[in-house]
Amino acid sequence: MNLNKYINIKSETLTNGLKLVLIDRTDINTVSINLSYKVGSRSEIPGKTGMAHLFEHLMFEGSKNIKKGDFDKICTLAGGTNNAYTTFDMTAYTMTLPTNQLELGLWLESDRMLEFSVNQHSLDTQKKVVTEEIRQTVFDQPYGRWRELLAVNAFSKSSPYSWEVHGSIENVESVELDELKDFYSRFYCPDNACISICGKFDSSNAIKFVQKYFGNIPASNRRNNTLNFSSSQQLSNTRASYLDSVPLTAVFNTFHIPGFKDDKVYLADIIANIAGGGRSSRLFCDLVESSQIASSVGAYVDKREDTSLLIFYAIANDTETTADSLNNELIRIISSFVVSPPNQEELNKTINQLPTQTAYEIQYSSGLADIASTQMLFWNDPERVYSLLDNYKKITIQELSEFAIEYLDLQKLVRIDVLPMA
Repeated sequence: MNLNKYINIKSETLTNGLKLVLIDRTDINTVSINLSYKVGSRSEIPGKTGMAHLFEHLMFEGSKNIKKGDFDKICTLAGGTNNAYTTFDMTAYTMTLPTNQLELGLWLESDRMLEFSVNQHSLDTQKKVVTEEIRQTVFDQPYGRWRELLAVNAFSKSSPYSWEVHGSIENVESVELDELKDFYSRFYCPDNACISICGKFDSSNAIKFVQKYFGNIPASNRRNNTLNFSSSQQLSNTRASYLDSVPLTAVFNTFHIPGFKDDKVYLADIIANIAGGGRSSRLFCDLVESSQIASSVGAYVDKREDTSLLIFYAIANDTETTADSLNNELIRIISSFVVSPPNQEELNKTINQLPTQTAYEIQYSSGLADIASTQMLFWNDPERVYSLLDNYKKITIQELSEFAIEYLDLQKLVRIDVLPMA
């Protein structure tokens, strides 16, 4: 599918460094704004984890000209919706509005970028919100803590990936207002951000509004005191386990692979889909349907800029199944990719499935704006959107075989077991 025929993308960079992407979709009667900052948990330092996620929450607590609680109210009354998310590498703020409210949306976002306006009361409030969220989604969630063990067993303490995006409760509770101000000044600035506008709008007006509300915000002379990443920080051949309030044993097997800017992540996507993507996958057919040793299985790629992880998992089908027996079966399927590469039927099926998932995101203005911001932030090329659907179609069985041999090395496995409490 050649998206050049269907999607018109323009981009430019303001004098203060702000990247701007305009995506004309006359078939959509709304407009979506995506303001993404190149800041995530990998921008933090040990002892100060969770700040990026905490700041995502604080950005809704009011700004220079908007009182606490009014951001959502103004957006909703204008017929819009908004949201945000934080990853290891970026934080994105999204808004979808009626087309005649584009200027309002840009003003709302620029006001949050213009000046740090968080007070102690807002900080204290959001600390409680975020720490409660961590308790609910990690510590009180069945199988919720395994990723924290993965972080410290897959990366050394010197690595910016040795903690999860949400950070630790203790670190979040200890954040001071001055530390947040410093964090804001270094990362929440136009030269570290991209704004994408997608939908039905007049491009000349959009540029005029962006210049009006963002053009005079000064660039930051950021001090880069974040941790550098190197492959030497990757740990391998490690194993950890913990007791959890779960009925069945689970095993998670993880392998280091290149970061998302390397085209090899597309090979990893193919293998993950063939291994654990649905009821026809190798893991499901063998471990769930045939041997019935597992009740749930899966595989996916955890994509990050500097390095990614290819993860396979299985949850036992009964209380008698041990972690070692479950792991042996999981390893058997993983190893099959080395001794028996995907056949043409498996490859063709996956090549049809994965682009469909990307196409689903692109058909919505918010999804397309989100993808375009990512391409602009990390590749400085929003037109990469045009080729995203084709990245899988050129993959060969030989490439998949070579990838499996290189990266599915059992001597480099990171294994996490989740064990039921007695």
